[in-house]
Amino acid sequence: MRSLTNILFLFAIIFFVPLCASAEFSKTKIAVLDFQLQGENFDNKDMGTIVAEWFITAMVREGRFDVVERRMLEKILGEQQLAMTGVVDATSATQIGKLLGVKVIITGSVMKFRDVTEINARIIDVESASIIAAENVKSVATAKLQDMVIEMSGKIIKNFPLFGYVVNRSGDSVTLDLGLRTGVKTGMRFIVFKEGQIIKHPKTGEVLDVERIETGKVTITSIAQKISTARIDEEASPGSVNYSQQVKSLIDTTPKKARLTVNVSPANAKIRILNISQTYEAGMVLDPGPYHIEATATGFKSAREWVTLARNEDRSVSMNLVASSATPDEPPVKPSITVRKETFTPPPPPPPPQQSNQLTSGQAKYLRMIESNNTKEQKDAARLMVKAKLRDTVVLDAVERVLLKEYQASGDDRNDRIDTLSWLCKALGASGQSKYKATLSKVAKEAPHRKLKGYAASSLKQL
Repeated sequence: MRSLTNILFLFAIIFFVPLCASAEFSKTKIAVLDFQLQGENFDNKDMGTIVAEWFITAMVREGRFDVVERRMLEKILGEQQLAMTGVVDATSATQIGKLLGVKVIITGSVMKFRDVTEINARIIDVESASIIAAENVKSVATAKLQDMVIEMSGKIIKNFPLFGYVVNRSGDSVTLDLGLRTGVKTGMRFIVFKEGQIIKHPKTGEVLDVERIETGKVTITSIAQKISTARIDEEASPGSVNYSQQVKSLIDTTPKKARLTVNVSPANAKIRILNISQTYEAGMVLDPGPYHIEATATGFKSAREWVTLARNEDRSVSMNLVASSATPDEPPVKPSITVRKETFTPPPPPPPPQQSNQLTSGQAKYLRMIESNNTKEQKDAARLMVKAKLRDTVVLDAVERVLLKEYQASGDDRNDRIDTLSWLCKALGASGQSKYKATLSKVAKEAPHRKLKGYAASSLKQL
């Protein structure tokens, strides 16, 4: 009887404990410190704080991290007279981590030298007070700093793979104990494995590792709150992927290449890709990511365009340069840009504001959205204005009124209202109208929100 009890106990350990481990899943708790600014000519002295905020947003959106709220971080560090900014040493990392109850601290620097901007980030393990990973990205395009942060956050997230279990198999699909609460997303890939031989040190007998025997690979197809369904893509042998086996998120460290061809009229135009050192060649092979293309030719106005290449994409971009001899009475036509076989021609500049009191349909639409007091509609309107580089002062004056009325309102830096006001700043900056300099300068100096101040300052630079 005792022997049977022991067998049942071992059975429970083998099959029940893994499920309990997943049921007690808790997000990795992290803290992001302000990034230290190194170099010259930063548009905003709060750029280190803004970069940290972008990192926090990216990590929260991932869903698998519990990020310390910024105000709590400021409060605790302020009470302990510890710095929010810069690279912390091992002792400071341990001290800060224990105060905040976090496992990991992310810190780093933003470096700027001439036209090159580089973001460096370090992942510090609080328990061991050691740097467990370091990542960096570099670009000559300072206007794309937020894109660099998003790229960097992706690199950091790869240092935190997800682990889980197969809790059911039905035909060619399996159910995993990983769902929305763990940050799983459709399309994520996992390797499936089972534990094999225990690896011990031959002299000390210390357990060094446990052999992992890969049984297959799966791809997430649908997600619920606590579970997800995955398609079996590969199996070591038919039926080898099975119940109770473990899974680990798969990190593809070898990005699949993309191909880029730029066709320019006139044909003798010089083509450069500004954010890489590689010389342009037709059909050149590049890593997936953003590229800043410039085309120049004597007697023509130069043109620049950002293009983001996806994995395995064969992208063809056409740029038609405009002769620089356009008369003052005729506004120059913006270069048309062709991606693959579809041509996109940006709309011509809007006509000057009408002298009469009658509004055009376009003006009426923008004014309705801006004056609606609806956060989403105002943000959508501002985005359209930025995209079109709207110069219509009838509409822009309404934007200015809303901004001046609300820029000192209280609220969290990351709430939707502050985000909308930031977009209104961008709309004024994109207009190129110098009459809005005073307003943007006022917001950049007096707004109580770092995010809003930062966007106002960068928008002011455009005027």
